Amino acid sequence: MAIVNAVHKLSDRLDSICAALCIICLCAMVLLTGAQIICRMYFTALAWSEELARYLLVWSTFLGAGCVYKKLGHISVTLVQGLFPPAVRAAMQITVHVLCGAFFLMATYYGIKYMGLQGRQLSAAMRIPMSWIYLAIPLGCGIMALHVLDFLLRMLRGNGTRQKPAGSAQ
Repeated sequence: MAIVNAVHKLSDRLDSICAALCIICLCAMVLLTGAQIICRMYFTALAWSEELARYLLVWSTFLGAGCVYKKLGHISVTLVQGLFPPAVRAAMQITVHVLCGAFFLMATYYGIKYMGLQGRQLSAAMRIPMSWIYLAIPLGCGIMALHVLDFLLRMLRGNGTRQKPAGSAQ
């Protein structure tokens, strides 16, 4: 029980942090793009702004994917699930979460390997280590793997968040 609650609290806390970071990244992208437009029209273009906006987009994508997964907001096909009784639906949902978890763990592992391979490379305009950019992959996928663990523990305990069957109000 204590482990389930600790994992759930950690999952919720990381979700809140990721949501805040996504908002910061997206706001920074808007401001940066606006500044780039103004500088390009009236002054000299900022050489680094496009690169930074691209990296902020990468980070907001991987962190945001975890936030969406936590709220079961990714696209899913629930038509088939709605045809089965609740016990079978629960088994199907557990299977889907296990498969997603395996993918996230694999992506985390290979993301760390790739980050290590690219660690010495510097970005073109800002000259920052590319490992900082590639860190988004294992970090984002690792957070999603933690959300999977949270779902599985709560579902097996009996009070997990389950997807609603097809045709029900979301």
